[in-house]
Amino acid sequence: MNNKTSLRRTPQRVHLHAYERLSRLCAEIQRGHYPTKAQLAHVVERSPRTVQNDLRALVNDFDAPLAFDSVKNGWYFTDPAWRLPSIVLTQGELIGFFAAERMLRRLGATSEVQLARDALRRLAALLPEEVVVDLGALEDAISFAPEPVLDVSPAVLRQLATAARHRQTLHIHYYSQYRAEHTERDVDVLILHNALGEWYAICYDHYRKAVRDFHAGRILRLSETGRTFTPPADWDPQAYLRRGFGMFRGGQDVVVEVEFDVAQARYARERTFHPTQQRQDLPDGRLRLTFETTEAALEQVARWLMQYGPQARALRPAELCEMMRQKLTSAAALYGQL
Repeated sequence: MNNKTSLRRTPQRVHLHAYERLSRLCAEIQRGHYPTKAQLAHVVERSPRTVQNDLRALVNDFDAPLAFDSVKNGWYFTDPAWRLPSIVLTQGELIGFFAAERMLRRLGATSEVQLARDALRRLAALLPEEVVVDLGALEDAISFAPEPVLDVSPAVLRQLATAARHRQTLHIHYYSQYRAEHTERDVDVLILHNALGEWYAICYDHYRKAVRDFHAGRILRLSETGRTFTPPADWDPQAYLRRGFGMFRGGQDVVVEVEFDVAQARYARERTFHPTQQRQDLPDGRLRLTFETTEAALEQVARWLMQYGPQARALRPAELCEMMRQKLTSAAALYGQL
């Protein structure tokens, strides 16, 4: 076995800061915008010489299919599906991450927490690909304004992460809030996903014969079945997560278009509300956003828009506009006697 093959199968335990920087470089290149070396240096806040060394390390140490397009004057991956190999965390490190995330979520925005937030963000870069953390939400929540999230023990999260990593089928006792009932079922844990501070096990449900999202805090008990599984041939975790809005998904694909007024647009420009969003700055200072989601996610889109009151409005689809009209009419009726 040559050295490159060895590195590909068992990634080096590179320094934490270097690995996090390589992750950010890869994420920028994978956006498909053909960034230059100077642009990449700006993203990671390092010199072009450091970035040149990092690009060389990606090719030599991680077999990255990296190439330079002389026409577009930028870097790209010849295989868009390539990902930087994960660094293998020990069981202790894995449960330590979940314990830290749980503990910090209870604290206020002190300087110590700010330092811990940065450390936790870097640790998140080392998680296996079967554990997906919303880093944007992590940045906001680990400020740490305590969020009203459903608590999950680090031990349960470790078991779910281990099951996802080793493709183990679990037997779970689950409480469904939607149906207000307790159920038991076997599940294949595909990924463990953190969305806005809440942990979800996204699994193939043997009972429903389909991929389902299970809130980790509603898993009352879980046990190993001794069986392993192979993910569905068409399973693409990033595509699955992109189709929804928050943790709502399902139904036909739809395109959402919303508009923020001048005052709110200044804040909305700072944020990415959906991975597929496209932004249009209007001449008078308003902001128009479009993104792709699904019919079943429109309820959550409406709840999101409600928080902006008169400063945001839905433009399409028609179902969302009608949903907003009904919700706002009902809300106004609550105060009709004042």
